[in-house]
Amino acid sequence: MVRELAQDTAATHSSRTGAGCPAGAGAAGTFGQLLRAHRQQRGLSLSQLAARMHFNRGHLSRIETDKRLPSVSFAKACDRVLSGGRTFTTIALALEAAARQQQGWVQPAQLPAAKRHFVGRRGHFDRLDRLLHGHEQSLAVPVAVINGPPGVGKTALAVQWAHQAVSDGRFADGQLFVDLQGPEPGGAAAPYDVLADLLRAVGVPAERVPADLDQRAATFRSYLHGREVLLVLDNAADAQQIRPLLPGSAGCAVVVTSRSRLPGLMSLTDAVTLSLRELCRPEAALLIRSAIGGARADADPAAVAVLAERCGHLPLALVLAAERIVSHEHHSADTLATELKQEHARLELAEGDVVLRDAFDASYQALDEQTARVFRLLGLLPGRLIDAAATAASAGVSQDEAARLLRSLAGAHLIRSQDEGHYLMHDLLRAYAADLARRLDGNSAGGRVPARRAERNSRFVPARARVASGTGKPVPVNTGIR
Repeated sequence: MVRELAQDTAATHSSRTGAGCPAGAGAAGTFGQLLRAHRQQRGLSLSQLAARMHFNRGHLSRIETDKRLPSVSFAKACDRVLSGGRTFTTIALALEAAARQQQGWVQPAQLPAAKRHFVGRRGHFDRLDRLLHGHEQSLAVPVAVINGPPGVGKTALAVQWAHQAVSDGRFADGQLFVDLQGPEPGGAAAPYDVLADLLRAVGVPAERVPADLDQRAATFRSYLHGREVLLVLDNAADAQQIRPLLPGSAGCAVVVTSRSRLPGLMSLTDAVTLSLRELCRPEAALLIRSAIGGARADADPAAVAVLAERCGHLPLALVLAAERIVSHEHHSADTLATELKQEHARLELAEGDVVLRDAFDASYQALDEQTARVFRLLGLLPGRLIDAAATAASAGVSQDEAARLLRSLAGAHLIRSQDEGHYLMHDLLRAYAADLARRLDGNSAGGRVPARRAERNSRFVPARARVASGTGKPVPVNTGIR
């Protein structure tokens, strides 16, 4: 079938463009034979051509011998290296269309809309591009995991990059987007149900969707084989949820977003991890400016900077604050910045059904009881530097247990590692944790005993910093928003 498709399409194209082919190429009956004629006319070996095209030599050999259909990206590389104009690309597009027609392929285009106001993340865009480019020389499916704390813009980055990749001519066979509904306990989407939706999305009739999970996964891989499809798995709960959904064809790519570090995923696939943090100060101010308009922002740039600080440079908080200004609930950045001087007001930032506190709730509710209790206590500790000693003293547990609990919180991106054994908590998450402690723990969180513990902890914070520096001098600590 591959040879017949390639021969019919290439022959039709050759009859139209034979004048532009090297000697002997006009008679080539397939894409592979045409490729070989061009390669040999230029005196290139398979290895030399593969190196110039940045594709695997074995992959190129299979296409030359018509054992595999070329992808459009492969054909574009042929045109670029062999100066073929659009000869190879045109044939590959025709082959792709013929294959879809024969197999009943439905080209999905499920990406959500790109953000109008998107700033920063240039380095992460470049890493995703390099991952895809490196994949052209490998038989493995590239998998990128974007993780980070709630509200940091993981989904926005994945969607924005995906739209750019499609605009650049990638993933011509389609783009699939799935909300996996993690990490809330009991709320994560079941792979069994997700695969049924994915199979229907690529044209499998409902009555032909297999009843068994493994069969559904195998069918999905079969439908994606030889195609260039992007699969975006948003808000993943864990590696086990992802495993059955992964394609097997090297022409595909997968981008996963998660609040978890997804332990165990590396044993399933050679994934690359991109960890997001809050925006830097100029980017945070630019995001507000792009949303509220230059006139408002330039009228009081200092107020915009203060507002960005009080939003902790967190993209979700920044967008919600900007939308509040645009909706005329506040006529200036200064008015809203003044209101957000109180930490509890920052947690109530909302627009429509999108609430900042809800984003934090989703991560908190996924914690077990003991880890959740420690998270709340961390909101009451003085200073910003967190370690096992302070946590053990506050929670009444051993240092080993405290260290384990801190690692668990770091894995959920509710705190982040500062250096060996030390952690930091984002100011908005700290305010959220303290608010939970006051509401859920009552006197046990805010009474005399924790106050004594806090005094005791505060005495050895400088000592911890001196030990961490190895110099006997305090380590400078960013005090953040006050």
